[in-house]
Amino acid sequence: MTEIEKKLGRFYCMNNTKNKNINFYENSLYMLRKYQPLLVGSFLIFSLLIANVSLSFASNPISTVNNNDSLDTMQALKNFGLAKINEDRAKHGLSPLVQSNNTAAQIHANELLQTKTISHMTMDGFKPYMLYSLYNGTGYVQQNIGQISYVLSNDGQNYYKASDLCYDFKRFYCPVIDQYKAINDLEYSMMNNDEACCNNGHKNNILNKFHTHVSIGIAFNKYYFVVVQNFENHYLSSDLKILKNNEDIILEAKINDQNKFNFVINHVSFFLDEFPTKLNYEKNRDKNSYDFGDLKLMISKPLPSDLQYIQEKKDDSYKIIEAKKWDLSKNNIDLEFQLPDTLNTKNKILTMVVYAQTLEDNPVDNQDKNHLIPEYVPITSYTFFNY
Repeated sequence: MTEIEKKLGRFYCMNNTKNKNINFYENSLYMLRKYQPLLVGSFLIFSLLIANVSLSFASNPISTVNNNDSLDTMQALKNFGLAKINEDRAKHGLSPLVQSNNTAAQIHANELLQTKTISHMTMDGFKPYMLYSLYNGTGYVQQNIGQISYVLSNDGQNYYKASDLCYDFKRFYCPVIDQYKAINDLEYSMMNNDEACCNNGHKNNILNKFHTHVSIGIAFNKYYFVVVQNFENHYLSSDLKILKNNEDIILEAKINDQNKFNFVINHVSFFLDEFPTKLNYEKNRDKNSYDFGDLKLMISKPLPSDLQYIQEKKDDSYKIIEAKKWDLSKNNIDLEFQLPDTLNTKNKILTMVVYAQTLEDNPVDNQDKNHLIPEYVPITSYTFFNY
């Protein structure tokens, strides 16, 4: 093994495929399979090479890491990270994001520093949207993760963690990672070097026009740095109510920022995941993607008696049912659903995602300005842990 130092930036991103939405026809309603609302995350290793810097034998020991960084220092780093994100959004004519106070991103970052193993899952098996709900998140979250650490290369494509070797004072000396430079380098790579590794997943997440907030988690020691960016679609008022009454679920809220996108609720989807466990983490921690689990139920407004919902290709993996109550007067949302007895939630986690349709028309592509389609946007997700 050659003693060559590399600072390695590893990235995870969460990308949206197109969502399955409800399309209205004269005599029936089709829910197109190609619009299934899945979350897909992917990652690849991206190397950030620092010229003329190498792991070297140390003649003098260096001090151990002090992890008791002040809250002011941490907030300054997060503010800097937010500023870099908003700089990139401004270059593309997008509105700036507000820093969210949801703590899930920081909890996740702290754990990644502990394990030094990049994963969308926590060690207890929670996916990002589960952790977000656990810490009282009421928006919809999409996650980017990046890390910078020391590795050793064997002149091939295999990399070995070397951060622990940095503490071996008799053998190696490692330059201390500059946190501000790490944030700047990771943001630059996500924006400018993301196509080859991640099909521009990180970049698209940063530049998503529907995002309103971002919660940032940062954790580091002298030789390892990780950032978690939880981008949020935050369109529901703070007095949001999600109530469970026996088999009924009641959603009461008000849509904020209505004048910007003219949202109207399109449908509600329910997904089932395996219950989070440490075993699930061990089985799935190295996967380069995550999703909402299995789509089991889609709910929309009640139809006139002469209309019905028809599932394309008779897909029986999920059911389409009508809501008991579907009141969308002005900006208010007042919905009630009764989950069917056939929905088996034993030892499962149930997640609800609410999809809105913007009334703005958008071209399918740049060559077809006359062919316009509406956009469908997830505006909240909520995980039921004790359903």
